[in-house]
Amino acid sequence: MPKPKTSFPKKAPELLVLSRKVKESLYNGPLFQQRSSEFEQDLQKLSEGIDRLQKASDESQTRDSLKIAFRDKTREEVNVILGRVVKHVELTAHGDLAVLQSSGFELTQDKSKKPPLSSQPLPAPIVTLKHGRLSGTLIANAKPVPGAASYEFRITDSDPTISENFSSFGTFAHGTHITIPDRTPGRTYSVIARCIGTAGPGVWSSPFTLMSL
Repeated sequence: MPKPKTSFPKKAPELLVLSRKVKESLYNGPLFQQRSSEFEQDLQKLSEGIDRLQKASDESQTRDSLKIAFRDKTREEVNVILGRVVKHVELTAHGDLAVLQSSGFELTQDKSKKPPLSSQPLPAPIVTLKHGRLSGTLIANAKPVPGAASYEFRITDSDPTISENFSSFGTFAHGTHITIPDRTPGRTYSVIARCIGTAGPGVWSSPFTLMSL
């Protein structure tokens, strides 16, 4: 579930923009009209903090080191107040996304949800071959395709334009760094691959051909 971000802008002007947006959203938003006394107090402190930070930011334009230090101190105080306001927002929302979105805070991305697998046949991956460290070893790579659950590889040492010449080498959860051992040095091999998704097998790739060393 997305939550309000608690890493606030480090620059005073950007923090002021966020703070004013939050203040306006919470004071005027219909979903936040029932506020506890603590919530109300922290909103009042936020309003006062915005005024102090704006004044401190304006005065720091002279580049006076003391005024810059005071601006930074005031900025941290506003960060602390925003952190308390976030907790009030989360308590009010009870996980309701619409309430969170109306708070004025930026929301985190929900990383718990994995992107859905493709419901359509997947396109052909881009396949490459290279020599392995040992003689007679090839390394196959299929460029990742969004929605692919696995990758099926086939290989041949005959004419790669005839699909019947290919034999299965295996199906792998990841299509990169696939080691193909025990190939005959001096013989030419071709490899193709396809993705497997929720809609079943995808399109076969074009063959990649390389002579084993």
